[in-house]
Amino acid sequence: MKIFNLRTQVNEILTNSLILFPFILIFLSEILLPIVPMVSSVFKVGAVLYMFLFAIISLKFHASFLILLGLFIPLFIYGILHSFNIYAAISEGIRYLFPISVLMYGYAIRRHFKFLLMAFIVFVIINDLWQIVNYVNWYRGVTQWFYNTDIYGNRYFNASSGIIRATGIVGFFGLFGFINLIAFFLTRRYYTGKWKTLLLSSFLISLFLSFSYKTIGALLVLLFLQYKNKLKFFQIVGILFVIALIAIPKVVASMGESIILRLEQYVTEGDSARAESYRVMFAEISNFNLFGRGVGSFGGPASVTYNSPIYSEHHFNWFYTIDLTTTDTFFPHLFVEMGLIGGLLYLLVLLAPLTLSWKRDKFKLVFAVYFALFFDALFSYSLNNIAFLIVSIGFLYPLYFYREEEPILTEDVYNPIDS
Repeated sequence: MKIFNLRTQVNEILTNSLILFPFILIFLSEILLPIVPMVSSVFKVGAVLYMFLFAIISLKFHASFLILLGLFIPLFIYGILHSFNIYAAISEGIRYLFPISVLMYGYAIRRHFKFLLMAFIVFVIINDLWQIVNYVNWYRGVTQWFYNTDIYGNRYFNASSGIIRATGIVGFFGLFGFINLIAFFLTRRYYTGKWKTLLLSSFLISLFLSFSYKTIGALLVLLFLQYKNKLKFFQIVGILFVIALIAIPKVVASMGESIILRLEQYVTEGDSARAESYRVMFAEISNFNLFGRGVGSFGGPASVTYNSPIYSEHHFNWFYTIDLTTTDTFFPHLFVEMGLIGGLLYLLVLLAPLTLSWKRDKFKLVFAVYFALFFDALFSYSLNNIAFLIVSIGFLYPLYFYREEEPILTEDVYNPIDS
């Protein structure tokens, strides 16, 4: 009997290790990105290959996903062959495979939601606690591993409102805010232990300390949509705003200025590379760009490295960001490179899990995941960032197949944030 139990435990540890392996590779690549970018890229590609191999060996696939993928692949091959530079096409084409690999892997590990959730929550907690170390080092003036380097070789860090943006151990404030957002909604739905309120508060505070305005905006919109009592929602937000205005007036004022500046750059004035990328996208659509200008031709790092002609053709203005390697906007990148038909088909592949028969409560969580990811992609490359993808759409199939009669924890405690 003891031998049987030991064998079962060993098998379980081995299975869990195999499941977590690509997660470990991906987040190690994020940590190594500012230090050794080449090694970071190898880890990412290794994780993608592992997920594809794991999914193929499992021999289990979502039929609707395969049908949509089959429709997209011919257009994808055409996009690679049609590109202005085959090396740019191959380099950027790999990134198109990231979400596909994550969805295939998510289906292969669809029976392991409980383990994935617990491992993810622990990982986010470690990040939130490590941020204390980051703050101490920042206050002491210590140069930290995740600091950026400008074109003159000087080290600098991302800050907002006079405060360093929270990054945890993942090293990027956008990803740090995003994992806390996903952890908040997963915990809010599935964790009923006595630490629930503390965990939710920690995730919210950490999210705001990232000063990732798109993630904060996504949070507020999602909470507004999910709150049954809309008036109560505005009352709570108003009270929190007044408290913040009294406690940290300079920070609130600085955040307000940052929001206004971003609205000017991206919407009213349009004097940013991001706004320019949308101008190019709408121009290409109006010119009936149905099948794209070719993979690697616009928006991504390959288009800059190999000097794509589209930038000069559209008189693209980088404004004061000439050192950028990307336009940092996913949808213009997608629709210019793949065209209207190719771009829409690609998005349908990513949305394939929605073709399943979701229960209402689970669908609310799925909507939150997709909304957060797609909203972030309006201003970033989150839809081909493997770290963003694996902690968002990577959970969808396991979430669908998770049986509600198997609670994460049975102890239920009243939580005012859930009201």
